[in-house]
Amino acid sequence: MQNVIGTRIKFLRKEEGLNQRELAAKMHIGNSTLSQYEKGDRVPSIDMQRQFAQYFGVSVDFLIGLTDDRTPKPERPSDKPAPPDSAYLEALTYLDGLSDEAMSSALRCLQASGRTAGVQRGTIFQPVRQPFET
Repeated sequence: MQNVIGTRIKFLRKEEGLNQRELAAKMHIGNSTLSQYEKGDRVPSIDMQRQFAQYFGVSVDFLIGLTDDRTPKPERPSDKPAPPDSAYLEALTYLDGLSDEAMSSALRCLQASGRTAGVQRGTIFQPVRQPFET
């Protein structure tokens, strides 16, 4: 089996003018680990492949030999944000009727918690039910 990834790591390392020890230190791995990658005795994990690609400014596809195009492809943002979870939407129903200041404060808290996926002020206040109905 060919050792494309090891050959490319070694090529890129030399192109950068680094020895194994220097690159290993930059990648936070042992010198022997890098040596094993380059010789083909060991295959870097997917995460490690990404780290090498990012460090050298190449695509993972280039690094593993799927293409000779070094250019990393920009990550495509998803077409639309993930919908907010149902617990978040239910919590919003309790916010209806708050003053603007209280609403802004509540939204800041929710945003800080990372629970506002795609929800913006002015688009969320459609209460499903009134809280504490008797």
